[in-house]
Amino acid sequence: MKASETNLLEIIEGSKQYIIPMFQRTYTWREKHWKQLWDDINELFEDDIDMTHFIGSIVTIPYNMTNHGVQPFLVIDGQQRLTTLLLMLVVIRDIAEERNEMNLHGEIHNTLLINMYKSGEDQYKLLPTQIDKECFKKIMNKELADEHEEALILKAYNFYYKLIKKIENLNEIKKLVTSKLSIVSIILDSDDNPYVVFESLNAKGEPLTEADLIRNYIFMRIQPDEQEDFYSRYWLPMQKELDDDLTEFLRHFLLGININVKTNNIYMNFKHLISNGNVKEMLVKLSNFASYYKKFLDPLKEQDIKIRMSLQRIKEFEAKTAYPFLLYIYNDYKEGKYSQKQMYRSISFIENYLVRRYVCGIDSKPLNKIFAAMYNQISTYSSSDSIEEIIAYLQNRGYPKDYEVKTALISNNLYGQSDRRKKVLFLLKCIEYSFSHKEMADLSNVTLEHIMPQTLTEKWIDELGENYEEIHLKYLDTLGNLTLTAYNSELSNEPFIVKKKYYKDSNILLNKELTKVSDWNEDSIVHRSEELTKIFLSIWPYFGKAENEETKITGTSPRLLYILEDTFSVKTWREVMKQTVIYIYENFPQEYQNILVNNQRIISESDKNLRRPLKLVNSHYIEGNLNAKAINKFCIQIIKDVGYSENEWGVELEVK
Repeated sequence: MKASETNLLEIIEGSKQYIIPMFQRTYTWREKHWKQLWDDINELFEDDIDMTHFIGSIVTIPYNMTNHGVQPFLVIDGQQRLTTLLLMLVVIRDIAEERNEMNLHGEIHNTLLINMYKSGEDQYKLLPTQIDKECFKKIMNKELADEHEEALILKAYNFYYKLIKKIENLNEIKKLVTSKLSIVSIILDSDDNPYVVFESLNAKGEPLTEADLIRNYIFMRIQPDEQEDFYSRYWLPMQKELDDDLTEFLRHFLLGININVKTNNIYMNFKHLISNGNVKEMLVKLSNFASYYKKFLDPLKEQDIKIRMSLQRIKEFEAKTAYPFLLYIYNDYKEGKYSQKQMYRSISFIENYLVRRYVCGIDSKPLNKIFAAMYNQISTYSSSDSIEEIIAYLQNRGYPKDYEVKTALISNNLYGQSDRRKKVLFLLKCIEYSFSHKEMADLSNVTLEHIMPQTLTEKWIDELGENYEEIHLKYLDTLGNLTLTAYNSELSNEPFIVKKKYYKDSNILLNKELTKVSDWNEDSIVHRSEELTKIFLSIWPYFGKAENEETKITGTSPRLLYILEDTFSVKTWREVMKQTVIYIYENFPQEYQNILVNNQRIISESDKNLRRPLKLVNSHYIEGNLNAKAINKFCIQIIKDVGYSENEWGVELEVK
């Protein structure tokens, strides 16, 4: 390694070319960075001309590539700085030409920006990476096109153009940029690993995204002569399609195969995944999966109309937690393992599961784990069996029964912050779409309307009666008091009799029914909730086993136990009971003591109270003389005792 203090002129003089390698990110500097560099230059204007100003370092490594007399270097660190300085020189060159200062124009162009007498890409002193390269070349050649108007490289050029245009002495600004900005040049030995050095320097400067790090790692492991081909065929289309969603896609890709990954350790998990694999095959796979993910973000790209509509509903419900599973099941569909009908049903089950959980107010935190583990659970089955496995898997993980949905839709507050408003808007739109319309109303711009308003007027107080405060508090944000309208601000707090006139003129059928109601009070809200619940259950029917089927567990063998966010492998019903009791002991110690007191014939601190005591890891005992049905009933009861619904506990059975 060779390190020395130098300046831009010494770095770029001679037949050299600086190549930004594929593992580098694109140009990311913005106005705050451009301004800071310009302020540094301005200080030199105002101070002694013999002073210099240190602006940072540039780390390079000789590149073993034959360039017909041009010495190429890979830029490992400092590419943003180097690119910006050369853009300044391009600006000075162009303004010099406009002012007919052709000697200065020729000096900058022929000695500082290009390698004279070279052709093609060999002529450029700097070759940026990825999509920046074409834009930079067009700026150099004064061939700008509209397609690059949003490119940061072009914006940097325009930023400095406006500033340098005001300067009379272009030669002086050229000297400042090339000779008075002090740079530490670090040239690595040719046998150093450029990627390892780059990774160690990443803590400085503009932080890389997890997607940047993954890209760098992939291309480090692809031969240099293949990098551009793989980049243009696979990575670039993926990067263009997903843009800011690329990192999230990579997280969902890992989650889908049950890798426990957080937002800040996607790269390390990915690195471990492919450390011993074929990196080119992985890149091709990522590219395919990215095209599926784009359909989740933009369902209009899906050709099959039924699947498109299903994906649209998942998107509108903002069900991103399901994307890890959907990625892999969609890949199976594209590979012919699933039919169109099976794919459609799979998405519909997920929508059904999520919507019913939402209206019942079931905690959404476990969903990440539920969907992360789901594909591994069902992928070992044939396509026909796996549909049944999806049903069984979801049913045992907090899937509400009809009676719970009915209760929730009458009493639960569905309206709330932005996320909740979007979801209840989705529900009401789906109900509206379910009606038989002669001409479907345009629902693209509708909003939610509280029939009984959020702020009660005197007329509303009179209409609700003496219990108006209790009614308002209890039913304001429930399904029965919400509808769709395009006139939210106009309706506002108007009395119900006035609102009915708007509802009568509306082509939204949800509102037509309201015109048949004489008064809006507790009874009418509850009645409407009940009617809408019937429609809700026809759209999202219970897909689990019937109640009488669920009780037939005697003689079965469990394989998995689900408690809240966690899953455990089990082989017997006694293991189910042991694991459930220990889980409560470890996570709910206070409630466990109450359970111990109230169930002394089933769980005890002593083996003397039980007929067939089985010892637990906490040295307590459980009754071992219980059949599957009794164990199932007891476990559900103690889950309820700690404050959770029976839907937060479930057992998957071995398929016979």
